[in-house]
This record gives sequence, structure tokens and C-alpha cells, in this order.
Amino acid sequence: MKNHVPYIIVGGGIVGSTAAYYLSRSGHPVILFDKQVGQASRAAAGIICPWFSKRRNKKWYYLVSKGAEFYRQFMNDLTADGYDTSNLFQETGTIILRKNSKDLQKDLENALLKQEASPSIGIVSSLTSEAIKEKFPLIDSPWPGSFISGGGRVNGQALVDLLHKAIQHKGGKVIKEAVQLYQEKENFQLKTPKGYYTSDQILLAAGPAVKDLTRSIGLDCDLHPQKGQLLSLFHQQWMNNNWPGIMSPGGIDILPFRNGELMIGASHEDDKGSDLRIDPLVIKELKEKALQILPDTFNYPLHQIKVGTRAFTTSGDVLIGPVPNNSKLWTISGLGSSGLTSGPYLAYQWYRKVVDGNWEIPDNLISSHSLIH
Repeated sequence: MKNHVPYIIVGGGIVGSTAAYYLSRSGHPVILFDKQVGQASRAAAGIICPWFSKRRNKKWYYLVSKGAEFYRQFMNDLTADGYDTSNLFQETGTIILRKNSKDLQKDLENALLKQEASPSIGIVSSLTSEAIKEKFPLIDSPWPGSFISGGGRVNGQALVDLLHKAIQHKGGKVIKEAVQLYQEKENFQLKTPKGYYTSDQILLAAGPAVKDLTRSIGLDCDLHPQKGQLLSLFHQQWMNNNWPGIMSPGGIDILPFRNGELMIGASHEDDKGSDLRIDPLVIKELKEKALQILPDTFNYPLHQIKVGTRAFTTSGDVLIGPVPNNSKLWTISGLGSSGLTSGPYLAYQWYRKVVDGNWEIPDNLISSHSLIH
């Protein structure tokens, strides 16, 4: 027996969950299939502060800057629906540590250039090491930093969990099953252990698993898995803090949460495939990097370790768009470590595209035709 649902989304991470939330919020029947295993969003806690990155990819910057702005609308929509977002996203500011004064000056100049398009940047100021310690007493940085008042922090697992509840409250379904994708002429169907499903619109948003899903219908997708590990420390005295997130030149972020946790990470491991085992050497390396600015890193026991797998493309572009020659099957993947920043925005734009026929994504960002063959 085949079940027909107007909208089906495969992948219950930040992209799939946001898309399903907005569909169910506007009364559209939707099923979200979520296997959960290795999901990057559930293993992620991130800083939302993309405006001062040194990456030169303009397509990437468009998505992350729009994504940072969208978080305000996103949280307002959830709040309007009666959900408590206080543990999901907090605008506590971000300190970007810089090794020289030229970078501090460049941040101030970039703020003036970018604030009109990205008002969420807020106020940008330069901080000495002493001033950084005043804002975040546990930090002892050898470098100065730029404070971005509009920087925020997001708890990926808490956000995804709430979205799943919201989807079901509004009439959508979340099914914890793996699926297989098949094609019959111009139509697609999904096979699960309990039956077959067809749909008017299918979105594949399952991270690196999108590659396997498209392979089953004869398409090769330029996606690769990247393992990410992060750790957290905990102390009761850290609870209810309002400290900013820290972005270090050592390649790690430190995120303090109001529940007393300090998240440290994350690793970027390109050669581990879908291996979800904790690697003690990687955890030790993360702690050693944190030690540069957090002197008491090794004085606290590990609270928890999270491991997930994100997807990235060879070119660094995000995979967005329908598969070649068929607009019934869409893909969003390859967001890499920026998924928490750009994912909700991309999901919302896809929702607008399939429901209303319009979105804000420029044509030159539609990469599916070049990344899927």
C-alpha cells in the first residue's frame, strides 16, 4: 500500500526540521523522516556570528549573513506559537580573538560596511585582554579581540527537539525510520520498513546521507562526510551566566550556556567517513587548544562529548536545488560547519519556494545541477 503526502522531508536535522515546521505551521500535511544516527545538528552548539569571517566565498557569505538575520524572525515565530526559546538562541555577543591590531581595525571597518545589510551585527568594539576577562572571567587570552554585540549562540539539540514537538503539535508527523528512495518515470517514492510513500514534493536534507539517497536513483552527488567532535565542561558556579561566545585563532569556539556548561569545539575531520566513535586523541587536542585561553581547562572533568557527521562539497559550495530534470525532488546539504547558521534560512526559503513559488535565493546559488550528475 502506498501512502500519499503532499510534502515529505528526509532528514530531521536543522534544515529538515525547520522546513517541516514552517509547512505544518501553515497547515500543509508533511512527514519528516528522521533516522537520527550521527546527526550533526544534535551534536552541535554554535556561535551565530558570520560577518567577520576571513572566508572569501561570496555565495557562502550570502547564506550565512542572511541566516544570522533570519534567526530573529525564526525565534519570534516560535515564541508567537507559544514555545519557550530562551534555551535555544541567546544574543549574548561574540568575542573574536585577533592576533594583531590590523585585524581589529579591519573588523571595525567591516562593521560599517556591512551593518546596513546586516543590522543584527549590533555594536562592534575592540577589547584588550583585560577587557575580555571582564566580560568572561574564565578567559585569559594572550590576544585582544573584537566584541560583536549581535553575536549569538544556539543549542542545536534543544532547537531540533523543540521543532519536532512543534511539527507534531501542528499536525505534521515525525517518523523515526530510515528510508530508501526509488524512481518510477517522473515520480519518486520512499520505502520504509512499514510501507511506501509518494509525495508532490520531496526534500532530501539528510546531510552526507543525501549522497546515498541520490545514488539509488542513478545520480552521483558531490558530498563528503566530515566528522565533528565537541566536549563540554560543567560547574554549578557557571550557571545563569551571560558570557559571550569566544572564537579563537586556534580554530576552536568556546560557548558558555546558562545551564553551567562550557562547550568547546569542534573538530573538522575529513578522513573518518561516518565513524561516530569518540576519539580520545581528538578530545585531548581540543582541550589543549582551549588551554591557550582557558587556563583551567584540565582542572574540570569532562561533562559530555558529542559526535556527529556534517556534509561538505569539494568546491565549498552548498548543495541547493532540485535534482536535474525534475523539480519534485529537492536537495539541501553540504552546509559543513555553518549548518546551524545558514540551515534555518535555507529551509524557510525552500518552504516559500514550494508553497508560494518565490524565494530570495539568487539563481547563481542553485548548485544542484553542477553537484549532482
